[in-house]
Amino acid sequence: SFFRLQRGYEGRIYSSWWQRAAKRLRDLFHEIRNKGAPHPWIRDNLWDQLVEFWRQEDFKKLKEVNKQNRASSTGGSLHTGGSTTYEATRDRMVR
Repeated sequence: SFFRLQRGYEGRIYSSWWQRAAKRLRDLFHEIRNKGAPHPWIRDNLWDQLVEFWRQEDFKKLKEVNKQNRASSTGGSLHTGGSTTYEATRDRMVR
């Protein structure tokens, strides 16, 4: 075939695609939450569930902690792998 991947790259490409897709989705929901109005593709019942979720105290606390972590260049966690541990990331890269 014209385009042939070297062995082992499929997983990295798949992982990269999902990371980018997740970031875009997060950004989209952040924009929607800030505007306070749903996009046309969000059904009314789903919008109501999202609004309820965003009003929960647990979400507000997590949002504040994450905000402080992003603002910190020292202290806090500078780990940018999301919920993936260093060990899991290392294992993936070794494969």
